[in-house]
Amino acid sequence: MSNLTSADKAPEGSEQQLKEYNYEHFWLKHIAADLMRSAKGAGLKAGSAAPDFELESTDGERIRLSAFRGRPVLLHMGSGT
Repeated sequence: MSNLTSADKAPEGSEQQLKEYNYEHFWLKHIAADLMRSAKGAGLKAGSAAPDFELESTDGERIRLSAFRGRPVLLHMGSGT
């Protein structure tokens, strides 16, 4: 299996890059692993606080989850490749 990302194989954001993306690899392998961890009770329990982390927003600003403590937060994440 190749270690190259789709961005290494085709111009970023191109139709060709989308076609190079290996959906099947991620779909089966990672979904199955997530289901097994959930079945074993791994991860956060419902109602528990999420651990603090920092990410870059779409406009380049660094944002910490703890800055939103006490307010509802929706995290929408996706693949950048």
